[in-house]
Amino acid sequence: MIVHMLNEDAGKKLVNYLKFRPLFLTFIGSTKTSTIKGISIAGSTPNMTLYTPALDVEYMEVGEPTTLKEIPITPEGIPTPALLTRALIHAMDLPRLIVDAGSYVEPKVPHIILPSRRVGEVISSCKALPEGVPENLFNESRAIAESIDGLAGAYVVGESMPGGTTTALGILIALGYEAYGLVSSAGPNNPHRLKRRIIEACLRSKVCDIPTKDVFKAVSCLGDPLHISIAGFVYEALRRNHPVLLAGGTQMASVLAIIKEVDKDLLAKNVGIGTTRWIIEDKSSDIVRLVKMIAPEVPVIVYNYNFSEAPYEGLKYYERGYVKEGVGAGGIGITASAIGLTDWEIYDAIIKEYERVRGLLRV
Repeated sequence: MIVHMLNEDAGKKLVNYLKFRPLFLTFIGSTKTSTIKGISIAGSTPNMTLYTPALDVEYMEVGEPTTLKEIPITPEGIPTPALLTRALIHAMDLPRLIVDAGSYVEPKVPHIILPSRRVGEVISSCKALPEGVPENLFNESRAIAESIDGLAGAYVVGESMPGGTTTALGILIALGYEAYGLVSSAGPNNPHRLKRRIIEACLRSKVCDIPTKDVFKAVSCLGDPLHISIAGFVYEALRRNHPVLLAGGTQMASVLAIIKEVDKDLLAKNVGIGTTRWIIEDKSSDIVRLVKMIAPEVPVIVYNYNFSEAPYEGLKYYERGYVKEGVGAGGIGITASAIGLTDWEIYDAIIKEYERVRGLLRV
């Protein structure tokens, strides 16, 4: 079931465009911030979080990872949200592209590589990306939107990058937003204090002159390769009048913030955030408040996944505050519903996919 949390009329208009087989793009990237103990559970160990983006898209495309024979899981054995996405993109036969903006491991499935791709550094250093790289990534992603113009009417844009809520928070703070305590986490215990300490280590160093309205400087100091790349694609897609659903959680707020500084008028076009009920119900974050702070005209749309009666504990963990969102899961649920799949068909596709990979999940 689709629920509209902010700007219902604009949200319904955007959902209507999704009925006509949008193109699904998954941007992947890595930040070494994810290897800080306690920041991300999107991998079996902190270092394994660097492999998660590649493993996510390999599994999404071919049914199992090829770089490592391990589907990305949390330390508790909870499956990647790519499971939800894979089940539904194949149920819809949705056209798709993968864009590597700086994955630690290059995925062994067909994908587009941004020439300036690179892994982000730990943001406490205030040297997340070298000067010039954020602007290059932004423009290279714009070129993708230009080159595929005409392939689809609308785009759904997802992501995979552990540590992304921390770097998204860094971008928002660098741009002057009071965003502490508002971003989500893949675990039930959101490490807000740790995230703040990491960012304040950069601020105390005075390496960067922030806050700033220079988006490329903000990303170079406290960002990552992923969000600036998504922003470049979405910026150009909106310029070309393509509706865009940002399929993700609170970190997509940083994409809106970047675009706003480049051209605030574009956010009045057909762009929205599509997420999951688990993000909306997360008491440790507030996506609606973030969007109202940055771009109150942008709709927030929710797909109401519910695994409370699922026959497997791995899926029930989602109802306990684990994972919540990722790899486009919320936006893909919205798209599946818009195209015409019933809630039962969506649920059934996910259960069948979970059953298919139970052995690989080792749970």
